[in-house]
Amino acid sequence: MRHFIHNVRSAKDFVALLVCLSLWAPVPLLGQVPAAAPALEIAFAGTSQEVKIYRISGREPGPVMLIVSGIHGDEPLCSLAADSYTGIGLEKGQLVVVPRLNRVALRNGRRNGAGGDMNRLFGLPENSKNPDIRVVNLTRSLIRVSDYVLNLHQGRGFYSPVWVDPKRNPRRWGQCNVIDAPSYDLPNGDKLELERYAKSMAEYANGGIADRNFHFLVNNTDTSSRNSRHMEQRKSLTYYALTKEHKISVGIEVTKNCRRDQALSFLYAAINAAMKSAGILAVEYPS
Repeated sequence: MRHFIHNVRSAKDFVALLVCLSLWAPVPLLGQVPAAAPALEIAFAGTSQEVKIYRISGREPGPVMLIVSGIHGDEPLCSLAADSYTGIGLEKGQLVVVPRLNRVALRNGRRNGAGGDMNRLFGLPENSKNPDIRVVNLTRSLIRVSDYVLNLHQGRGFYSPVWVDPKRNPRRWGQCNVIDAPSYDLPNGDKLELERYAKSMAEYANGGIADRNFHFLVNNTDTSSRNSRHMEQRKSLTYYALTKEHKISVGIEVTKNCRRDQALSFLYAAINAAMKSAGILAVEYPS
């Protein structure tokens, strides 16, 4: 390149240089559309509740997946994992990534933010006086334009449908894909098959996890049932997404009972599995 620039002595040489540069510059293959650069939006900029939203579009149209992290401030690795998806290249589909939804809680390193547990505020009306309602309403608007919704978490112990020991039992949350129902009937007669989707996610993720003790299971909280152990989930982000906006929504829970690098690898495995199961294809998946 320096040789070309150094030897420009006339208009003819300059034209030749431009031709060389055009030939040297990389171009997409015939028929291939370049992946769009991620777009960043900042809501409530300059306030303690600032929320950064990254939108990534693939070369081909496809489903839209919303990835929400940082709703609880004592689960910081979820935000670090989500950061890896803010600049990802996509072949197909779209991602909307919110790495730090609840900045107040994250800054304090605590579960609750300014208005309490934000994952219990989605049952509030839009005109609520709760100080976190504008962040909740923002999240609702992002859910509305998505097809799939992931809410990232870290939980203690390991979920198991049967009692194994104090760390592995039905009341623990780690290493599971949480759904509010096996399926959900839509007004038009169709069904959202949440269990089928969550099982596909687990199958993809577990294929890359050698230690079976860390395999993901599907945890159906059966939230609408009067016999549910987890009626509090009726106020959650995923339940709102399912019942109000009719989206396939899953809570990903990675255990806190492991090393930091392991937890991150499990989060990557689960998110990548969710994308693949939804038909959202990346140029390269984080790991």
